[in-house]
Amino acid sequence: MFRLLGLLWLLASLAPVVLHAEPVRHREAQFSLSASAASVPSADADWRRVILPDQWQAGRNEAAGWYRIDFEVDRKDGQPWMVYLPRLREGGTLYLNGELLARVPEPDAQTWVRWMRPHALPVAPAQLRLGGNTLMLRVNLGNRDRIVSTVHIGPDGAVRPRYEARYFVTYTMAQITIALTTAVGLFVVAVWWRRRMELDYGLFGLGCLFWAVHTLNYVIETVPDPWWIYWRVVRYAATGGFGVTMTLFYLRHAGFRPRGMTRAFIAYWASGPLLLALGGSAVHGFVDRYYQGGLLLVGLIMIGAAVRSVMQRRDRYNIALLLSALLGMGGSIHDYLLSQGKVVDPEGPYLLYFAAAALMTTVGAILVDRFVQSLSAVEQANATLRRTVAEREQELAASYARLREHEREQAVAGERQRIMQDMHDGLGSQLLTSLAAVERGQLDAKGVAQALREAIDDMRLSIDTLAPGRDGLLESIGNLRWRLEPRFRAAGIELRFKLDGLPDRIDAPPHVALQVLRILQESLTNAMKHAHTPTISVTLGLVHAPERLWVEVSDEGSGFRTEAPTAGRGLSGMQRRAASIGASLSVDSGAGGTRVRLTVPLPQDGTGATVPSAA
Repeated sequence: MFRLLGLLWLLASLAPVVLHAEPVRHREAQFSLSASAASVPSADADWRRVILPDQWQAGRNEAAGWYRIDFEVDRKDGQPWMVYLPRLREGGTLYLNGELLARVPEPDAQTWVRWMRPHALPVAPAQLRLGGNTLMLRVNLGNRDRIVSTVHIGPDGAVRPRYEARYFVTYTMAQITIALTTAVGLFVVAVWWRRRMELDYGLFGLGCLFWAVHTLNYVIETVPDPWWIYWRVVRYAATGGFGVTMTLFYLRHAGFRPRGMTRAFIAYWASGPLLLALGGSAVHGFVDRYYQGGLLLVGLIMIGAAVRSVMQRRDRYNIALLLSALLGMGGSIHDYLLSQGKVVDPEGPYLLYFAAAALMTTVGAILVDRFVQSLSAVEQANATLRRTVAEREQELAASYARLREHEREQAVAGERQRIMQDMHDGLGSQLLTSLAAVERGQLDAKGVAQALREAIDDMRLSIDTLAPGRDGLLESIGNLRWRLEPRFRAAGIELRFKLDGLPDRIDAPPHVALQVLRILQESLTNAMKHAHTPTISVTLGLVHAPERLWVEVSDEGSGFRTEAPTAGRGLSGMQRRAASIGASLSVDSGAGGTRVRLTVPLPQDGTGATVPSAA
């Protein structure tokens, strides 16, 4: 499993060096302890052979350990050489042929150091000897773990490809991972928070952010000693947060949503960082060993959830989730043993780094697919909704058409009823009255002619106001004037009309226009019969806000008593007509003459009459 997870790193590191057949990797060294970091063990000191990589456990009392590697240079061609160490986690000082080659910073009382990147040290041609050469590496032991990897020594062209491949895998890819997971995590969390999508998206976004912080451990390699414990708190919180969020995602994907287990995961996640923050360096080893070991048990729950998902539905996503969980567990076990200095090669790369990428890629692909399916479902729902709305619009249009037809029929029936009522009350009543008077012998030929003339006038009023394609109200009043003026002239009466600021046209519903004309005709007829005046005036004007038409008939006759029985019957009829159209009628009569004023409201809602502005 560990070899399988390390395949990417092996391919990346071995591909560039197939061009160089020269062996440059030193797997053996001579080692000696020194009581003083400044004293170099002599040639007859207690040197013993060790196999590289070599790992020292904390607890040594010696001040320093020295590694010696002897190598041969068979020719000097002026080309630079390089010393490459894949892992020198706690740093050290290197000497070549007794001269200082380089210092790699080591942990001390002021600085916490843990190098994750490889180290490449250039060697000038002048520093090499033809024949035997000696490379010495001194590491300070103290009370800290030490790891010294194999050492690659050779021409720059042979060694550099190995160094660059490992540098890319262990350091450059870490920077890329931090940038990508931070961007993805922030984006997913922001979308999840704003859109209130299902929790799986939020868990994935948080997992990406946790892994970005965890990966900072590969980039931030030196921390001031007062702060290193807090940096480790952040690192453990990020590692635990990644494991817990991904496990919760697996559980939810498998159909489990146990609140108690979720609380337990969160409590365990917080326990390690909290204990380290409170206990400091005294409990660092305990937290490093047992808290991280407990996260492996959390990973087993993740695998169990993945197995359940596969049993429920064996598709490519669930199988990929199971494989990613297995890879993650394998990488976690390998990295845990590597951090504890057990079993595995201490020079090997951390494998969870690659397994987590596969895990997040799989989870991200599932969420993207789910999101796309949701969008498709929304599009289908929108299409269905559009079809439903279109159908309902058609039904409403048909219903409105039926309603409009019904309203038209009702309007026609109502108009027919009004016409019949007007003919009954007007022309019919007048004919019946005239017929009764003729039968009783009360009318002579002149009286009959007058009655018929009045009946014809009433009929023409109805025709003027109810005929299709009729003109406006002013034109109907003009027609009435044209018919009445010869009679008034024959009676020796001048009929004067005055328009007070009226527009060119006034429209009114037929029944309103008919009642206005009848009231006007009745007023003029009464004035001609009873006023005994040489002049009768008709004035028309407008009152605004709201729009109202007023019509006034005045004369300078002798007047009449409005309370007289005969006058009351005529006035009451005019009042009923005015009331039927919502108009008001006032009559003033005295010694100075009579004035009849009708005020008619004009509809402004767009369905009835409209009043154009005056030209």
